[in-house]
Amino acid sequence: MKTSEALVREYVTEFMEKVYYFCLKKTGSPDGADELAQDISLGIISSLSKGTVPEDFAAYVWRSARNRYADYAEKRRKSRERDGGDVYELECPSGEKSPEETAVLAEQLSLLRRELAFISEDYRKIVVAFYIDDRSISDISSTLGLPENTVKSKLYRARKILKEGIDMAREFGPKSYKPENISFVASGNVTPELPWGAVKTMFDTNVLLEASDNPSTVEELSVALGIAVPYMSEEVDKLVSATLLKKLDGKKYVTDFPIVSAGKHAEALEIIKKSAPKAAEYTDGIAEKVIKKIKEIGCTDNSSLDDNSLRWYAVLAAVTKAETDMSMKFECEPRSNGDKWEFYGFEESDEMPDYNFVSYNSACDDDCNVSIEVFNMHKYNLCGNFIPADYSRKNVAWAMKMIRSGKNYGDLSDHEKTVFDSLPKLVHAEPDGRLVSDILVMSGGEYKAVKNVIAKHPDYDKLAGIIRKNGEDILELLRSESNPYVRKYLPGVVNIANHIRGLVADEEIAAGRLVLPDDPENSTATVHVII
Repeated sequence: MKTSEALVREYVTEFMEKVYYFCLKKTGSPDGADELAQDISLGIISSLSKGTVPEDFAAYVWRSARNRYADYAEKRRKSRERDGGDVYELECPSGEKSPEETAVLAEQLSLLRRELAFISEDYRKIVVAFYIDDRSISDISSTLGLPENTVKSKLYRARKILKEGIDMAREFGPKSYKPENISFVASGNVTPELPWGAVKTMFDTNVLLEASDNPSTVEELSVALGIAVPYMSEEVDKLVSATLLKKLDGKKYVTDFPIVSAGKHAEALEIIKKSAPKAAEYTDGIAEKVIKKIKEIGCTDNSSLDDNSLRWYAVLAAVTKAETDMSMKFECEPRSNGDKWEFYGFEESDEMPDYNFVSYNSACDDDCNVSIEVFNMHKYNLCGNFIPADYSRKNVAWAMKMIRSGKNYGDLSDHEKTVFDSLPKLVHAEPDGRLVSDILVMSGGEYKAVKNVIAKHPDYDKLAGIIRKNGEDILELLRSESNPYVRKYLPGVVNIANHIRGLVADEEIAAGRLVLPDDPENSTATVHVII
């Protein structure tokens, strides 16, 4: 049995034109045929979209067409008898209604209520009184203190405005994007205000999706999304101020950052995924040298770190350095307000390839010269509970210096013990009083020495070459889909999208060279401090 979606497509391709000619023959008027055909089509598509799956589709289509025409003809007859006007078919039919008719009526009233937001109050009062409150022309005339002919004239004019809006808003089939399936990613000097503060609601996302690759006026956005013009104007102004919408000539607006379709996003991920095994091979050799260097310079003294914890850092640090170095080759323009952050959206889908995204978060404090950094592996929720900003950098720097100096817990004052005890997951005291670090700690000089080992390793250029080639391929892929307005931002999208470190970690786990902690969420396996 065909699905509802398949039947909608079949109706649009096989029956819609035939239904129009049926209506033309019945009404004898192109305008009347157009109105009746749209009414029939709306009813059929609405019913199918709500789950109706008839056994004999052709019979269902023509039965629906004949029933809607009978209603149409009866309403025209009653209209002429009642007020002499040509009442548009949004008037509710009387008597018992079939499930199909009930669905159509609900859809019509929903569209009508939405369109009422776009007409002036004097028209709106008359339409609501006539169609929704079911009051007569003479009653409306008496209540509003207007001549009956004026009421009829305004009703006729309002019908035309509403019909134009409803016809513009009808779509056969879903949009290519759905707002609930869109995710946003940002990088650079982002703040809670920009860009994240501008995309907090579904309304924000809807506007950005509608205007993506589709320059639109405020009025066009209002009709497309069913939001009254005053509210839409306010939203558009907000998004323009946030540099997420761009104002063009002719009062049109277009989304000013790339939104990538599910298909292109999946292709980009596949590019990275195919290169991960070879990238992991090169990373593995680099990681061995990094671990050796960390031990040589004494960073593991007075620590609880084992080789697996060191390897987590070494693998991700090596790939991240290569990603960072290659990102310089894919620079994009600053935002129109001078801000230096990159932003893009992508459509998620069940068909997306398996992907381990790893974010890199840090909290720095120049006053006490300390940086707390962590790799969060979202697929495994590794270090998921660790937030660098939750810790006082001043206290962390002090505690690490106490550990490095060989201090004993008994040597600390009561106040110092309180400070030391306030840093769970980072430090602890052994039963004999020895102060121990539970994370990797490096001085600035030691950190540079480790980075130098990575950069000078013979496999580093090979790893960087893989990442550079991935970036070039992704850029070419995205150019094939993006419009001229956002192409200048595509290198920034590449910088965000071209992250292979999570997939390299997957390869290392699969090979048994990396082992997930027993409690990944509460682990500090990738946390490190630079003093």
